[in-house]
Amino acid sequence: MVSALALLLTCLMGPIAFTLKATVKDLVRQELTSYETATASDARWKAHQDYENEVLKRWEHDLAAVRERATTSETNNLKLMIDVGNRLTSLETKLEPLMKQHQRDGKFQTGYDGP
Repeated sequence: MVSALALLLTCLMGPIAFTLKATVKDLVRQELTSYETATASDARWKAHQDYENEVLKRWEHDLAAVRERATTSETNNLKLMIDVGNRLTSLETKLEPLMKQHQRDGKFQTGYDGP
């Protein structure tokens, strides 16, 4: 009886080992597939982060250009206002002698010295 059980066990060891081997291979394949999926997911996530970083850099560059234009515009406006102020001052200094001359001429013509 012991030898019959040993023979039966030996006969069943081959198919059991083959089944377990196939089962282990399937489990390894499933694990590798899930690992590859995780790797692919990580790669997609990294690509998405790279894209977001590129977009943020582009926006930062565009914002810097807008700020530069605004600063240039403000500088040009300031220069324009200074130029207008200088021209007005020049006109005022040229008008003062003319106004004094006009007042003197008016006094001589009317003979009135007014207040």
